[in-house]
Amino acid sequence: MTKKQRLFEEELLTKSKKEREKFFNDFTVSHTKMKQVSDELKNEIYKGSQNIIMVVGPSGVGKSRLFSATMLSVLKDMEEETEKDRSIIPISGIELPNPDLGKFNWKDFYYRVLSSLRDPLIDYKIDVTDIEKKNRKNKKSNSNNPLNANTAPELRRSIESAFFNRKTKALLIDEAQHFFKINSEKRGNSEQNQRQFNSIKSLANMSTTKIVLFGTYDLNAVFNLDGQLSRRVKEIHFPRYDYTNAEDRKYFQALLLTFQKLLPVEKEPDLKKYSEYIYENSIGCAGILKNWLQRCLSDAIEKEEKTITYQNLKRNALQTKKLLTLAKEAITGEYYFSDNKKDKSELQTLLGIKNEKDNEKPKRKNNPKPGIRKPERDTVGLA
Repeated sequence: MTKKQRLFEEELLTKSKKEREKFFNDFTVSHTKMKQVSDELKNEIYKGSQNIIMVVGPSGVGKSRLFSATMLSVLKDMEEETEKDRSIIPISGIELPNPDLGKFNWKDFYYRVLSSLRDPLIDYKIDVTDIEKKNRKNKKSNSNNPLNANTAPELRRSIESAFFNRKTKALLIDEAQHFFKINSEKRGNSEQNQRQFNSIKSLANMSTTKIVLFGTYDLNAVFNLDGQLSRRVKEIHFPRYDYTNAEDRKYFQALLLTFQKLLPVEKEPDLKKYSEYIYENSIGCAGILKNWLQRCLSDAIEKEEKTITYQNLKRNALQTKKLLTLAKEAITGEYYFSDNKKDKSELQTLLGIKNEKDNEKPKRKNNPKPGIRKPERDTVGLA
């Protein structure tokens, strides 16, 4: 066995179960879909005109992997600059928690962002312009509570200052759909969404730092409800592989080949042999596929099996009902990015540049057969 044949050193097979699993789990495969989205995202971070960038795709497509890969890639790009100036933090990122009781906590958000920027003394931020208005009793009661009612403006200004001084190009926010999971009885309320978005937009504008929102299609649905929101955001679609598309099918099989060469089992498995079955049980999402193969690897090592077999794949596949739910969500979300003729026709009709008569085929004139002239008077005499 050589390194060229497999994507790991043969010595790895002698390691413990934990080490072999860690190798496979930690390895990020830069497959075709991820590379396309990654290139577009980095171009927007460095050169784009919009301060808010939204990366959306189905659950399990690999957004969290893209999040981590983008962080590492930008840090590598800026390595020379950060060596010269150690105060620079080129990029930062957080995962947004699901809001408790449907109420988004901005103070907690600001606190997490400052923590990601390694900002000092976060718990002791004060508003010096308002300090004279605070009596000693209030200051004493709030002194040990970093997230009291008076800290939000101070934390916000600290973030703006930190972004500016750290020369941060982008803040990445994973699970960004949680920004808009507020007041469930008012979910979908355009005014509520507008207020949340304005706060994000204001932060990006005041700090001159790009804010990148990673989320499911729920995030895209929120923005499509309001024209004011959708026109201010650069949307990047991170799609799954579509098996009905010949090119996607080829790229998906190439992804399977990469994974089978990465799996640290004694005998290289033949995943391409079961490509259709694997596609069906991963719905074309690289993230779902990798999690599935992680379970298969753990199972194979535990049972001392030499390779990943069809029976192993079957044992560790997700339930069909779960896959059905994921597939329906993905297909519904993909509709927002499809540019179909029906929508185009509706837009033209709405704008008054097309009506039903335009759709009627023009009547064909009764032209004579080829080679026979139309009856007409010829010019006679001198020209």
